[in-house]
Parts: sequence; C-alpha cells; structure tokens
Amino acid sequence: MVEVEGEVILQSGKLDVTLLADVEQLAAVEVRAHPGWGTSSPHSHARHGEALFVFEGELALQLEDRVHRIGPETWAFVPPEVVHAIEVTGDVPARFLVFHAPGSGYGDYVRGDVAGFDQRPAADSVSADPGLVVIRRAGGAEGEHITNRPPERRATILVDTEELIVSEFAYGPGERGAKPHVHHRHSDAFLVVEGEFTFHLGDGSRALPAGTLLLIPPDVVHGFDNDGDTSARCFNFHVPSSGFGEYLRGRNPDFDQFDPPADGGVDPSSALTVRLG
Repeated sequence: MVEVEGEVILQSGKLDVTLLADVEQLAAVEVRAHPGWGTSSPHSHARHGEALFVFEGELALQLEDRVHRIGPETWAFVPPEVVHAIEVTGDVPARFLVFHAPGSGYGDYVRGDVAGFDQRPAADSVSADPGLVVIRRAGGAEGEHITNRPPERRATILVDTEELIVSEFAYGPGERGAKPHVHHRHSDAFLVVEGEFTFHLGDGSRALPAGTLLLIPPDVVHGFDNDGDTSARCFNFHVPSSGFGEYLRGRNPDFDQFDPPADGGVDPSSALTVRLG
C-alpha cells in the first residue's frame, strides 16, 4: 500500500478543508469549521449519494421538510435526488468528514471546478423523499447488530444503500477479522477510529492506527485482524455496496467476494492510505 498526504484545499481562521480521497468509487474530505459556516445553498445530486460523519461539534442537515441535528459519533446518508444543505451549528467548531459515492468528480469540485460536478440547485430539482435519509449513531448505540459479543467482537450495519454501505467493527485484543480475499467489481475501504488494525495486503501486513483511511481497489488481496493488545474500532465501506449487507446477514452467497487468485491479484501498492489531520 502507498501512504499519501491529504490535499489541503483551504486553510483559514474559520474553515479548513482537506481532500482525503479522490477515486472513481469514493471521494472524501475532512472539514473543520466554526459555527455558522454552511457548505452551500440547498441542492441535490442526481447520480450519487453523500455521507457525513461527525467527530466533533454539531451539524444541521436541512431537508425540505425537517432539520436533523447531527452530533459526534453520528453518520448521515443522503441518497441521490434528495435536496439538502449543511450548516455548522452549536457553540463549538465542528470536525467532520464528507463522502461522495461514487466520487463523481467531487475532488475537482472542491478544487474549484464546479462545472462538471453532479450537483443541482434546489430550484432545478424535484426532491426525492427526505424520509430516505439515514441517521445513525455509532459506537453500538444504534444500527443493526450482526454480531454483538462485547468486548470480543461487535459488527453493526449503520448505512445500507445501493451506493454505499457503512459497517462498524469493534474488535477486542487478538480478535481475528476477515481472511485474505478479493472483490472483482467494487472497492473496499476502512476508517480506523480507535486502536489499530493490522491489514494484510498481498504478501505484506501493516498496522494502521486510529485516524487512518485505507482505500482498496478491486482485485487487491486483503484481510484484517486486531493483532494489538488493546481494543480497536473501524468503519468499513463497500462502494458500491454490492449486497454486502445481505452477505453479513448470511443471505447473499453470490456476494462479490472470492479467494485470492493464483496470480496474486492486483499490485497491493495500488491501495492507498491517508492520515486524517
């Protein structure tokens, strides 16, 4: 795997934006912003979904018929065609991540090339049902528990849509994770938020600590474990979801997951890691 630096887009007294990932399947930025900052006027995306995760502070997710207050350790997912806007509220600065799945040119958009990005103002949109928006608190508080054996293992589905699935894995010391495998038609990604996980890519292994985002392209052999002596927690993304939720539930035997190929698969150096700020 290759470690890259986040691309600093803006640094000011009230707003910092860093581009973490910009690939076909997924684009992500890390944002630090003071109360009162808003990303844009109400808008929608025709062909991709948008996900938010809040580390600190509070966001107001404005929809056509309601406002969701999103605090720390909370995920929000806005499906395509749903009109929405975001504002930092509360009394303290916010730190949060924004994901677009698929990437849809979001990297170029935050760099200033707004013309080609999949975004339309609300005036040009007919909003899909705002009730399709997903809001889930992480940390075991909400979501669908697939496995719940604390402190050894917890696996929870937080967001399960066609565009993206977000699962949360909490593993105790020494807990074994997924054995090496490949996906042919979709990408896998991990965001480590507590402790560290050992990721096995190709013939090599590397421990990644909290605050690391790992992007794994199709056909790269990978697996993971908690080889440390402390508990670890991460979020796992499949983009597109490709039925991973049903696979976790034991109802998708044809899921896009296969044993490592004889030729070793795609060069693991195509996997990227980036450290959050």
